[in-house]
Amino acid sequence: MKHHYEVVIDADVRTVWKILDDIDSMKKWQPSLESITLKSGVAGQPGAVSEIVYDENGRKVTMTETITERRDLQFMALKFEAPMGDTVVVNHFEDIDGKQTRWKMYSNFTFKGLFKLIGIFFSGSIRRSNEGMLHNFKLLAETEQAQHAR
Repeated sequence: MKHHYEVVIDADVRTVWKILDDIDSMKKWQPSLESITLKSGVAGQPGAVSEIVYDENGRKVTMTETITERRDLQFMALKFEAPMGDTVVVNHFEDIDGKQTRWKMYSNFTFKGLFKLIGIFFSGSIRRSNEGMLHNFKLLAETEQAQHAR
């Protein structure tokens, strides 16, 4: 299942990248995030492996995140592994005019086992969840940018 998202953020690319790269800010834009624990590697760098736990309406969802590639201010690719399936996420960041950033996210979710048969029913909820996180991130980055402009 492939999804594509795009959002223009009223914040410069350095502000966007700073927030994206800050583990502590993740809970601000991913409200169901319960914990993130580095298991190996250097946090935020290619090869880093972390365990991420989300609380989805009382149901714990645990994933393993691996950063596969990173080009500061431009690009980050990740792989998420979970019992339900694996996801590859590719993020592109484009400086529009020094004041705005275009974030393009591509995700490819592959279901495992029984979920291959019923996975189609999860497409809408996965899309809504990702769109919600992007919206939350946009608001956080724009607020951060506005605070620095004062």
